[in-house]
Amino acid sequence: MNLHHESNDRSGTKPIPLPRRRGLIFPAFAWSGFSSAFASVIVGSHLQASLGTLDALFAVTLGNWILFIYSAAISFAAGRWGLSSQLVLEGVFGRWGAVIPGALLGMLVTGWFAFHVTITATILAAVLHLHGDSILAICAIGILFALPVIVRISHGFNMTAIAIPTMTLFAAIVFAHQLVPKWAVLLDGPIGGMLPFGAGVCIAFGTFVVSGTMTGDIVRFCRTGNEAVQATAFGFLLTNLPFLILGVLVAASGIQVIDLFTAGNALSWLLLALVIVSNWTTCDACLTNAGVTFKGAFPTLPWLGVAGAATLLGIFLALIHSVDDVSRWTLLLAAIASPIGGVIIADYYVVRVRVGFSRSRVAPVNLAALAATGAGMLVAALCHRLTPGVITPLISAPAAGCLYLFLSGIASQRLGADLGAQSAGAEALD
Repeated sequence: MNLHHESNDRSGTKPIPLPRRRGLIFPAFAWSGFSSAFASVIVGSHLQASLGTLDALFAVTLGNWILFIYSAAISFAAGRWGLSSQLVLEGVFGRWGAVIPGALLGMLVTGWFAFHVTITATILAAVLHLHGDSILAICAIGILFALPVIVRISHGFNMTAIAIPTMTLFAAIVFAHQLVPKWAVLLDGPIGGMLPFGAGVCIAFGTFVVSGTMTGDIVRFCRTGNEAVQATAFGFLLTNLPFLILGVLVAASGIQVIDLFTAGNALSWLLLALVIVSNWTTCDACLTNAGVTFKGAFPTLPWLGVAGAATLLGIFLALIHSVDDVSRWTLLLAAIASPIGGVIIADYYVVRVRVGFSRSRVAPVNLAALAATGAGMLVAALCHRLTPGVITPLISAPAAGCLYLFLSGIASQRLGADLGAQSAGAEALD
């Protein structure tokens, strides 16, 4: 692989030709490392406190299966054609229309960077008994976590593989030391809670819905669409779900997550080191995800500029405490990201059913796709406001997809939904 093609592969500004793809192993490990995140333990613990143990276990399982089906539909398309998330958005929304959903998704995944920076600063402050201002700690941790991405020491999602043995060891220690002694009483706690069950499912779904929508940045390295679906299954069903369940069981045992690190013994220090490594690799992946998206939207900008801007945005979001509330944050992610995915799925499997991404949009802006996405977000907001117990993505994503098909059917040319001639080199990507 020459340097020009390697640079394009990393930046996501061009499709990856079939001879340069890596197959199943790399995307599967990248997804698994990314989704074996400490954030899933926090979300699972939060759901147990809000729903009760049994409802929380059902909610994380159902939410993850819905997330898998949703992401797998996008993964198949991106993996078959070797497209980054921004290239998928360009194929659906048009070259310039894609900037809007791309910017939204890039900012949301940068929010996850902020979330992990904040969690790391909070845990360190509790362990070291620091009572001063957290501004310096957040800035220092944010810069340290971001440096490998900014200077391109880390190559895409390669770093996330470190999180697999790290979080596996973390889970084994917590399970053996904390859960096994209390195994007989883990399910004895309250069955229900104050949070509606449907909202709990949405929170589990929202944990990785942004990256699921942007899954092309990982699965574009697969050789086939089926391999991309398998990689997504590794990430959600075999990796993320167990850590969500671990979080539920930790809370059911009566342990606050922060207490795992504040005992002052050797084991708590080991758990702290493992979580710092995990959070660092997750931050690395989040910034890479955001950088590839911003770079794809604005290919003339240097990588240093887009990665640096994403880092500053993430640190700013952490400083203003915009991502501190787990429920509000994950519900916001589900409301914004799922309609974008609904439009992508409708476009690929209905509008492009026979041609795939071999044909590009004629117009630079697909107004039908943008209007349907906005309407889907409005539907999500109304569902959350009027019926909090409903599983919002099951309504907002299909609503956005169906409206898009309706608009593109009645005014395809006027709204910019028309497809052009077959793209050059498309046969090599199919």
